[in-house]
Amino acid sequence: VKKLIETKKVQDPNQIAFLFPSLKNTSAQAMKSALENAGILVYAPRAGSFLEVDEAVAVFGIFIEIFGRPKRNNFNSRDYQGFHDWLDTCEQTAGYLLKQYNPLKDFVSDRRREVQTAVSDYKRLTEQAQKNGWAMDTSFQPDTMKRVLFDTPNISVAARKPLTNRYFERIINDRIADGRPFTLQYIINSASSLDWNVLDLFYRIIGFDHFKAMFDLAELGTDEGPVCNLGLISQYLSRYLDTYTSILTGRFIGSGSFEMTFFMAYLYAIFRLGESEYEDADDPFPKGRIPFLTIHQSKGLEFPIVVVPSPNKKNFPPSKSERVVRPFLEREGEPLDRISGFDAMRMFYVALSRAENLLVIGNPRGQGISTFPAFKEIFERGVTRIFELDVRTIPATKIDNKEIPRSYSYTSDYLQYQKCPRQYMIFRKYGFVPSRSQTQFFGTLVHQTLEDLHHLLINQRNKKRAVTQNAEVNL
Repeated sequence: VKKLIETKKVQDPNQIAFLFPSLKNTSAQAMKSALENAGILVYAPRAGSFLEVDEAVAVFGIFIEIFGRPKRNNFNSRDYQGFHDWLDTCEQTAGYLLKQYNPLKDFVSDRRREVQTAVSDYKRLTEQAQKNGWAMDTSFQPDTMKRVLFDTPNISVAARKPLTNRYFERIINDRIADGRPFTLQYIINSASSLDWNVLDLFYRIIGFDHFKAMFDLAELGTDEGPVCNLGLISQYLSRYLDTYTSILTGRFIGSGSFEMTFFMAYLYAIFRLGESEYEDADDPFPKGRIPFLTIHQSKGLEFPIVVVPSPNKKNFPPSKSERVVRPFLEREGEPLDRISGFDAMRMFYVALSRAENLLVIGNPRGQGISTFPAFKEIFERGVTRIFELDVRTIPATKIDNKEIPRSYSYTSDYLQYQKCPRQYMIFRKYGFVPSRSQTQFFGTLVHQTLEDLHHLLINQRNKKRAVTQNAEVNL
């Protein structure tokens, strides 16, 4: 593989595909480790959990440094203990990054301080309300309550600011005039909330050098894998905002609700489901990485170089249901004792027919390793061994751009690219979810509206032309 890349027989590592009967077996994991130890990056979205990729471990580790993490309890559940082991890994990784990057360390300290201040502000404002005998569900009365809350001892400037904001005050008075006043709980939550959410925090984090280098690699076309995984993180965080809350208040954090919903509900569910890495249906193989696929996944695809490292499929006897149903079938099927063999032939036919220029079949040996009988016959016929192969005889490949053309709009494509090519790359190419999506949404909406108007005018023009032609005919 290294020779093929170094001699430019492939234009990108993603033109070399490794196909396995299953990505969950030890053979796939061992091959992945071997390639990575040799400095060759691998893209295997079905081989492991998304949360275990380096980018997810680093990002969520920094989240732990800012918000804290749930305590480990004495539950014997394997998933529970495995999840907390993952949290340990995240925490250790974040600790290492903070030691390496002082600006990131300062940023995390500032955000942690903001979180602690929001929790403290909520506690003090609540105590002030209780001291004055105000129930939290009572209607907020600005004339009697605003000054008292503003004078709460030791609250932050950020907490006092909403209480004197003229725009917010106008909204409060309008609600009172409409007979829909805010509750005291709502006002205190607003005063003690953070001005960023988890998606905002994510975008601030990935601006630091450790993550910025990943965008540089993607922009150069060297390695798109890390950026693809960061894009998937943004999608998961956006889903969390839609499912739980888009505002982080001192109450929500201080009560432990954020810790429970974000870590023990949301991320724990992703962990238990074993959600896989980033997969793009339009561009499924990021540049700079060797794709690992199941043979089933490779149907309909072709690669210049195909490697089948494990030519093995166990023969299983026909199931009980197959034996019971077979006498009732009105057509003749494959002999029951040969079904497993036919399944193997079909599977390996798919694998062996994916290669365009070179097919490499593994011949692993050792205790407990078996090879499908047909391959043993192939090996005995004297096929070319890897050490005998002259790489110069393999035709060089070019990147065949077979992408389906997509429609572009002036507002959401051209203007966004003109404003910042890197933002365009992030949001339009790699599927990052903007934390402030109104501008992009508005651009797309304008484009679609103009398209609709355009088609309407064409239809009206055609109708008018048809009426005119009919009138001329009648005349």
